[in-house]
Amino acid sequence: MPDPNKPSLPFESSEAAEQQLWQALGDLPRAEPPASLRRTFYEELEKTGTRTRGARIRAWLGLSGNSGWITAAACLLIGFGAAQLVVKKDGVEPARLAALEENIALLNRQLVLDRLQNDAAGTRLLGVYDAGALVAKDDQITQALLVRATKDPSLSVRSAAIDALGSQLNSKAVGGELMSLLESAESPIVQLALVDLVLRNGNRQQLNELLRLANENRLYPDLVRHVQKSLGSTSI
Repeated sequence: MPDPNKPSLPFESSEAAEQQLWQALGDLPRAEPPASLRRTFYEELEKTGTRTRGARIRAWLGLSGNSGWITAAACLLIGFGAAQLVVKKDGVEPARLAALEENIALLNRQLVLDRLQNDAAGTRLLGVYDAGALVAKDDQITQALLVRATKDPSLSVRSAAIDALGSQLNSKAVGGELMSLLESAESPIVQLALVDLVLRNGNRQQLNELLRLANENRLYPDLVRHVQKSLGSTSI
């Protein structure tokens, strides 16, 4: 076991021999960098101090800082609003605008589905968050979320997908699948997400089933106490 009273660094030692050694090392001649390395250093330093063409253009347009980008975004919004006013003023049929909005919605939906099937857990998690706003009106999104909730290898993704399905718990397909998963969940994190989901969104039958599992000690011990404290020990 190291002595806590012994200095952790050699040059802090009070021993004369070590102090003499470190002093001798400090007197050694220092190697100079080669000329090629010195030239490379000054070339890179010069590049760093010179603004690129893109930087000069951004400065000329007023986009060199955060305020510049905020100004650009504001101009974009103002331009979009002005275009809408022109369309209304000229009495032009806004069918093309509606079609554009529909195409954007379809692209966003496809982006969410692609994220839910991505190999990276972080991207799937982002897809789960985005899918939460679409689950109530899109069966394919609901099914993709259900796959993440029941089969995703990442516990964080599974828990988030379970939470995102809250509004669909009373539907037969989603409710039946999640209630079956409640007892067989191999992770307390996933089971906790399911328990909280049922406590927040479950109907009477689902709450009674949750309480039955708790009373029969078929949940993790901490969750048994959590459920019994939330619902009592008798059927609802």
